[in-house]
Amino acid sequence: MAGAPPGRRRGGGVLARPSPRPLLPGYRVGIRRQPGVGRHRRSPGKPPGTAGPAHPCGSLLLHRELRGRPRDRDGDGGARGHHMGVSQKVGVAPSPNGVGAAASETANQPVRAGLRARAVRRLPSRLQAWLRAVDDAAHQRLYRPLHFLTLIRDARANPSGPARPEGERRQYVRALVDWLKRGHDAVGGQGVAAYYGFAEGWSAAYPETTGYIINTCLEAADRLGDPDLAARARRLADWELEVQMPEGAWQSGLTTVPPVPAVFNTGQVIQGLIAAHRAFGHARYLEAAARGGRWLVANQDVDGAWRRHTYRGFANSYSTRVAWPLVDLARATGERRFEEAAVRYLEWAARCQDESGWFDHCSLEPGEPALTHTLAYTMEGFLESSVLLGTDRWLRVAQRTADSLLHRYEVRRHLAGAYDRGWRGDHSFACMTGCAQVGLVWCRLYQVTGDARYLNAALKINDFVVTFIDLRSAWPEMRGAVKGSHPVWGPYMRFRLPSWAAKFTVDSLLREEEALAGLEDRS
Repeated sequence: MAGAPPGRRRGGGVLARPSPRPLLPGYRVGIRRQPGVGRHRRSPGKPPGTAGPAHPCGSLLLHRELRGRPRDRDGDGGARGHHMGVSQKVGVAPSPNGVGAAASETANQPVRAGLRARAVRRLPSRLQAWLRAVDDAAHQRLYRPLHFLTLIRDARANPSGPARPEGERRQYVRALVDWLKRGHDAVGGQGVAAYYGFAEGWSAAYPETTGYIINTCLEAADRLGDPDLAARARRLADWELEVQMPEGAWQSGLTTVPPVPAVFNTGQVIQGLIAAHRAFGHARYLEAAARGGRWLVANQDVDGAWRRHTYRGFANSYSTRVAWPLVDLARATGERRFEEAAVRYLEWAARCQDESGWFDHCSLEPGEPALTHTLAYTMEGFLESSVLLGTDRWLRVAQRTADSLLHRYEVRRHLAGAYDRGWRGDHSFACMTGCAQVGLVWCRLYQVTGDARYLNAALKINDFVVTFIDLRSAWPEMRGAVKGSHPVWGPYMRFRLPSWAAKFTVDSLLREEEALAGLEDRS
């Protein structure tokens, strides 16, 4: 924005914007693909989707770099995944042992990068910005028609304008489910890919989101009459058993990084395994979920918060979505300690809320704005725990935040991508995952309270989300996908199509369908 330093926005919060990166050599700015580089780029000797080491105890969904700060394109802690683009320079013959000329070329890269950077700094600032934009476009492969068309479409869109869905709700559900199936196939049926990225293609599998995608697959299979989807849900549950850690937890990050146990991730997998147990009746799913639950209880602090094995090692209020599966686990196993641990956490998280509905500790980093994604996690955890526990106490906590968002949505006709204390919004982008999740929460609040305002708002925000789902794309990677941000270059999951965005959109549309059916029955 004019008059503000790079990386800043109104309100003083940090806006994740692309940071400068060394410029590509001139020949790489063109649209030609380098020899030997396919759709799935990877480093030598690594399988497709290989990423750098994950931040200990980090959730890939909640990782700071996922919001689009490409500070280290070739490895940023496993959050955004490697650039994975390693190609041989044209005209340089490889040596028989794979080193030699290639090693010499690698040794010269830092020198050349330094010379390029020095030369660029002498250019006018506007020209520097233009060159960085060209460089970023090349890195994100915007020369590919499927990527370029998405870019153009988003550039022309008005987030506050009327939503124009091009199909019926069931068409969108079918397209979203088919896209999730492609994410399952992309990793060889071993989990579900975390995302499709413009720069990287399909990522490796992600245990955390695979866990709660099981729930979505089972419900959608029943609604759509899709036995293949149910069979895939069973395979996903079996895979989660294979990747469970010895202590009972599930790892942070993708499967291509050394496993480190994580609280949030474990809670999401527990939820999926409980659903698999109820659907298929196999005790092994519930036993694995109970092992994960015992690990969560053992690592909870006295005040109810989780600080060990969390992202960046600080307590957060969005782990209400861990408390909710624990309450459900107590119902399934009869072990009251799971419910007691969940209630201790809910009491701690409720103390983080102020009178306006704002939650402290709901952002990815201390003092930063909270994405609608994490705010919705927090609301959903309180709401669903309230339903299971049969108490209005947690329902009122969820409503306070939902009502604040509802008021802002009615006034501006769209939600900001992130909010700071005092509900100062960053309206430069919309977090599409968060929009779908908020729609889901509003639908559930309508079902629980009967307040039609929630359903009305949910219908509108679901229209907004599905307007940007392409039902007819010739490219399977784009057909039925939900982007991380609108516009697609926004700071959350920049130029990426996350699997959890598709999952929550399916959930919200199915809940909307259920709510409308109930409305017709009452009339």
